[in-house]
Amino acid sequence: MKKFILLLVVIFFFGCKDDIDDTIVVAPTENLEVEDFIYKVMNFAYYWQKDVPDLADNKFTDDKEYTAFLQSFDGPVSLFEGLQYEQDRYSVLINDYKAFENNMKGISLSNGMNFGLVRFSQNSSDIFAYVQYVISGSDAEIKGIKRGDIFTDVNGNQLTTFNYRELLFSNAASYTIDLATINNNTITKTGISINMTNSQQTEQSVHLSKVIQNSGKKVGYLMYNSFVTSQDEALRIAFANFAEEQIDELVVDLRYNRGGSVATAQLLGGLIAGQHANKVFGKLVFNEKLSSENQDVKITNSNINLGLSRVFFLTTQSSASASEMTINGLKPYLNVVQIGDKTEGKDVGSNPFYDYIDSNRTINPNHNYLVLPITFKYYNSEGVGDYSEGLLPNISIPENLTNLGVLGDAEEPLLKKALEYIRGQATGGTSTRYNRLHSSLVELQTEAGHTIYFPKD
Repeated sequence: MKKFILLLVVIFFFGCKDDIDDTIVVAPTENLEVEDFIYKVMNFAYYWQKDVPDLADNKFTDDKEYTAFLQSFDGPVSLFEGLQYEQDRYSVLINDYKAFENNMKGISLSNGMNFGLVRFSQNSSDIFAYVQYVISGSDAEIKGIKRGDIFTDVNGNQLTTFNYRELLFSNAASYTIDLATINNNTITKTGISINMTNSQQTEQSVHLSKVIQNSGKKVGYLMYNSFVTSQDEALRIAFANFAEEQIDELVVDLRYNRGGSVATAQLLGGLIAGQHANKVFGKLVFNEKLSSENQDVKITNSNINLGLSRVFFLTTQSSASASEMTINGLKPYLNVVQIGDKTEGKDVGSNPFYDYIDSNRTINPNHNYLVLPITFKYYNSEGVGDYSEGLLPNISIPENLTNLGVLGDAEEPLLKKALEYIRGQATGGTSTRYNRLHSSLVELQTEAGHTIYFPKD
């Protein structure tokens, strides 16, 4: 089997027909090409393959039984969902691999408004959106949308848990939002409507980078929103500037960073902790069939050494995957101070599987499906992992609508707390209570990089 090219999604280009055991085949008269592709990927590489009875290697005695099994599902999506382990929150079946490839480069159809969705109350299906940040130069910025803005309706329809996908993620050319305000936990519509135009956007993973003077110390601040390998040079430039400025402390803001490339996480680790280059950053553990692929990944030698003994990370429940890998991976080497909320708890990673039809990696022209199953679990160099409940902060300040602040501003609550800590005015263990509106909210799922919150059961 070909070696892995690692991401957290891990890019793993191989052809199922070349690398997956094809001793059981679909009857040639059946049109189950996609289903056959999905099943064989899951049987071969799925992390929980041995925990799913339908994926057992001895499940089928002959081709006829295998074909009948695939036919029993109502299409590819139904089959994929039927093969998932009950605790799997992250495996995905993608029906357009080109859109996936664009997404991995930070390219998507967007108006530049990144937002969270929140239910009005535990017993209501009505939800509202609040803006977390806006992409520079986007339609949202041009139209004056800013962090903290709230909207309740899209195209004249109240957002609900049932219609938000159709209204916000349909890839429509535009949609209209109705703004609102919040006072004393009461949402009030303003009567102002704004038409938002979508276009293909390339979001820059380095959202903000600056040096802050803090009581005689230079503090580097980086807001980093995705681990995109094609944008690694921008990350290197930001840290080269920190090195030139000879910063004394570093704050890395990962509050909306849902992850990405393992290779870029290794690079970020090397940029933060250059003195520990080439040491073990993480251990990747695959299923029993792929146990020979279990491996250590190293901290990248970035040729930048800031000489730091500690690093601060700002997090929310939207900090996931490669963000968590970076935090956990650096703990054996630096004093890591985490401020904000606990992270999402994605301690597993994926490989995208294409349906190659020959050794030249020709993608099957008959469909556009890509399978993105969980294929490995991650641990740091000390064997610490299994954080599916999230990485807990040293200083708890859950972000909510009452404390959003201006990103990168020294008075923004999470950054302010880090600066206070640097000045010796704050210590670990501080707990700041949620505003009542958000006291029972947890992240349930995400769509296209947007955070969606619903109350706990």
